[in-house]
Amino acid sequence: MKSYLNLVPISAKVHKRQNRMTILCIIISVLLVTTIFSGADMMIRTESIFLQKKHGSWHIQLENPPKEAADKIIRRPDVTAVGWSEKFNDDAELPYYIGEKKAVLCGTDETYMTRLTDGLEEGSFPQKDNEILLSSNAKIALHAQIGESITLRTPAGDTDFIVSGFGSDEKEYYQGQTYLVAVYMTRNAFTGIMEQNGIKNNPFCYIQYQDAGKAEKSMSDLQEQYQLPKESISENTAVMGIAGKSKNTSIMSFYGIAAVLFVLVLSAGVLMISSSMNSNVAQRTKFFGMMRCIGASRSQIIRFVRLEALSWCKTAVPVGMVLGTAVSWVLCAILHYGIGGEFSVMPVFALSPVGLISGAVVGVVTVLLAARSPAKRAAKVSPMAAVSGNGETKPSVKHAVKSGFGKIEWTLGVHHAIASKRNWLMMTASFSLSIILFLCFFVGIDFAGQLLPSFRSWQPDISLNGYANSLVLDRQLSDEISQIPGVSHVFGSSYINKVPVTSSREGIENINLVSYTDYLLDGSKDRVVQGDISTIYGDSNCVMIIRNKDNPMKVGDTIRIGENEMKITCAVSDGLYSSEMGVICSQETFDRLMGEQNYNLIGIQLDKDATEKTVQKISDLAQDDVIFTDNRQSNQEIKATYLATRFIGYGFLAVVAMITLFNIINSISMSVTARIKQYGAMRAVGMDGNQLTGMIAAEAFTYAVSGLIVGCVIGLLLSGFLHVRLLTHFFGIPWEFPVVLLGVIIVFILVSAAAAVYAPAKRLRNMVVTETINEL
Repeated sequence: MKSYLNLVPISAKVHKRQNRMTILCIIISVLLVTTIFSGADMMIRTESIFLQKKHGSWHIQLENPPKEAADKIIRRPDVTAVGWSEKFNDDAELPYYIGEKKAVLCGTDETYMTRLTDGLEEGSFPQKDNEILLSSNAKIALHAQIGESITLRTPAGDTDFIVSGFGSDEKEYYQGQTYLVAVYMTRNAFTGIMEQNGIKNNPFCYIQYQDAGKAEKSMSDLQEQYQLPKESISENTAVMGIAGKSKNTSIMSFYGIAAVLFVLVLSAGVLMISSSMNSNVAQRTKFFGMMRCIGASRSQIIRFVRLEALSWCKTAVPVGMVLGTAVSWVLCAILHYGIGGEFSVMPVFALSPVGLISGAVVGVVTVLLAARSPAKRAAKVSPMAAVSGNGETKPSVKHAVKSGFGKIEWTLGVHHAIASKRNWLMMTASFSLSIILFLCFFVGIDFAGQLLPSFRSWQPDISLNGYANSLVLDRQLSDEISQIPGVSHVFGSSYINKVPVTSSREGIENINLVSYTDYLLDGSKDRVVQGDISTIYGDSNCVMIIRNKDNPMKVGDTIRIGENEMKITCAVSDGLYSSEMGVICSQETFDRLMGEQNYNLIGIQLDKDATEKTVQKISDLAQDDVIFTDNRQSNQEIKATYLATRFIGYGFLAVVAMITLFNIINSISMSVTARIKQYGAMRAVGMDGNQLTGMIAAEAFTYAVSGLIVGCVIGLLLSGFLHVRLLTHFFGIPWEFPVVLLGVIIVFILVSAAAAVYAPAKRLRNMVVTETINEL
């Protein structure tokens, strides 16, 4: 033997059974990291594809850049594509018409429409100045077809064009729309139309780089080199954000959350592996003492433990990577085939280099971090301890354990738990971390639910809006729509902006008054954060508000509208309109206050038997001054996103629960194994199996109780802080003590501790006294 390190493979064979649990801990840690990072990689790929389809693949937008600058930018080696686009009458307020519908005019080029936004859906991009591309809703609104002639009416005169195709750079906005149509033409044709109507051009240049990193670096260079105004340069936040290169603070905050998640996962792995290694070392203190007897130095013992830990990685890391990849494939398959929506493009059986490398690196780093404390502990074993046969490293006993109260086995079990302060601290930290993760993750899941409007019970599939919130929708129209086959619910609402009021709260001079039908009030019951919504029904003097960070009004305030004094008796977290000065009342109260008015919004919910004919019949009832919006696809995408969020969140919590359970069972088992000779001596002097079980149970529940106390205190403070910052600040939802969740956590921890006692207690009861005393 040339080196003490040559003993590593021999020791691994001799202590194969003892090392098995530590190797399993490493496998679980690598599996978790590989799964998270592989899943995150697949999510980023999916989101990148989805966001590019939705927002375009360009990186930077320049507003009206000088021609000289534009020519030089095109020739840059890091630029892959440059497109141009300009829009006019985007709000459809001016009298520009295509056929009989309001027109949004767009002057663009083929690169922008086909390469940077993937906007071409059918036909071809205009190749001549007398050709146009129409948004696909023109097939419904105008019954337009490719090849037919259509007239663009402007204040300066009419121009005839030939339809070359259909498409849009804002597909969702125009989908199902019957109020206005987007008209895409060549830049020359657009310039001619603008000159005829005396309008100055303001083109936008869209630049696509080789990657987002080069786009980020070039933004400041472009501004300095061509003296461009800072406000004329903007980024495609969606594309830059998903690449981690956005300057948007909201986007970058998500990467902060990912970093926190990474630290928590790494901490959980270090605690689990370190706990297992500490117990492993505790069982072999005599072995390390014998190494000291034959001349090994403390530094050599430390290197021995570290090398032994790395040798476990040879098996554990590849197994963890393979299992982690398999789990990520299962998760991707569930998202792809089970949830669908934007996840329908998610790769299923793709390898993730990021996930594999992260699993391997984090696995090795975690093992090295976890090995520090056990290595130092092994190095402290004295040769005298090995020679004397007292191999265990235990603190010196200055007095007998005091029984205090209860049975002696309980007192001994508590003593075993707290005798080693470091081990007690690590076990408490492991328990606490799991509890903190549980409490905080549920806040995140609740926040995601509030962000997604499709989970409101009244969220419409189809909505009809008066342009600029005008009250143009006859109330009888809602009755007509409710008779159409495939329609399940119809509701209406009237909205009047800036109604003068006198308020009991200073600074409030006007409000935005909104009417709710009984169906909307019923659907808002689950959104109540304060007060009693039943007071709002019928013709009453009670109103409610949307409680958020921008609303100065509170429950209990009074407002006077004309001669009517109204009291705010209820607050909800969200509503039809997110206005900070919104006041909601029943339709009957609204009619008394403002007189009987038309609706400005009609929401329609479809049943499962609804067909496209149902949608077409609703569309046919919409007049020219009504904006028709089909929300079905966006609702499905939002629901898919929320389901995926819950699936991933609960999946992560399940993994945390599994790690917690495994760590408790492993730690108790290893602790019992490390003290096997002590238990044998206790059996020899008359302690029976039930007393041994009670001692082990007392040790396990000491860890559980200390972990519960620390975890619940820190977890409640942190989750309360997050709740206030996210849910209370943005939605007005007050923090409430999570009695049910806390109860579930306490039961889980206690049951886990109880389960951890069973196996080691059974093993001790089945061993004969001589076997336990002579156990190595």
